Amino acid sequence: MVDASRIFMRFLKGFRKTAVFAITTRCNCRCMMCDMYKKPPRSISFEDARKVLDFLYENKFLIVYFTGGEPTLHPDVTDIVKYANDLGFVTAMTTNGTVSRDTLVKLKEAGLYLLSVSFDHWEPEICEKIRRHKGIKDKQERTIRLCKEIGLRTHTLTFLNSYVLRDGVERLIEYVNEKLGVPFGFCYPVKTNSSFYSLGQNLSEEEVSYRNLEKTLRTILKLKKEGKAIANLTTYIEDIIRFHENKPPNFYCKGGEGVVYVDWEGNVYPCFVKDKLFNILKGEKPRFLKNVKCNDCFTNCFREPSILTQGSLNLSLLKEIFHSYKTKGLFL
Repeated sequence: MVDASRIFMRFLKGFRKTAVFAITTRCNCRCMMCDMYKKPPRSISFEDARKVLDFLYENKFLIVYFTGGEPTLHPDVTDIVKYANDLGFVTAMTTNGTVSRDTLVKLKEAGLYLLSVSFDHWEPEICEKIRRHKGIKDKQERTIRLCKEIGLRTHTLTFLNSYVLRDGVERLIEYVNEKLGVPFGFCYPVKTNSSFYSLGQNLSEEEVSYRNLEKTLRTILKLKKEGKAIANLTTYIEDIIRFHENKPPNFYCKGGEGVVYVDWEGNVYPCFVKDKLFNILKGEKPRFLKNVKCNDCFTNCFREPSILTQGSLNLSLLKEIFHSYKTKGLFL
């Protein structure tokens, strides 16, 4: 099991980069904000996943964030996580909440460090509209309860959908913190036309207009500073608000330099919206970007890890520690 002291020592040795690793396209939901379910079902083999993880280790990656599709549908998901854990990676994963109890227990035993569970609203009917999966809210809450039961770090992850923007994020945060007893996290809405990872293609123009988005983000920031358990970094939320105010960020995204996206074929991209850099499995020469200062979007799985690669413990990071005392158990 990778513990906090081991993570800190690897960090001091220069292991600071993050890989978002999509191990499968398979998914049993048809979410309104993701088109992955439309792709042919593909999964990386265990052998190729090992090659990818070996490459990431050799290039001083610290965190591997497994995604999909629904990553728990990969037949070798627990073996992949165990191999990553044995290499010393901090392993994280997001599930749509349909994961079985048996798989969840095996993931914990394999060394999975953190599991985020998608959670969209407090009303079951709205959750089903968003995910187009019968009984999805009950399954997500069951998964959260099981995580707490077996001692697996967890928090919810909410795409800031039009229903939450309309009905009030403060009510959802209270529901997650008080009723479910875990921290709340969010994904900032992004719409891409990418052929390899489509986001938001089923959203109407009204749903992507973000009329209440800035107000919602200010509410999240206020509640985090008041002590609510919110997993997102304060500096990340502040930079999104600065973007809405047409101000430069405190921290730019380092997609392609400090964080990359790897797909089920071994292709490496800077993020979900940029062109391919190289392929690990085909032996192509690695081509990481340098001196990246991107502010094109605020996809959290690229923007937040980018902060790890940007320098020393300054006032912003000290402020982060102060505001994150309610969620320290997720990371330590």
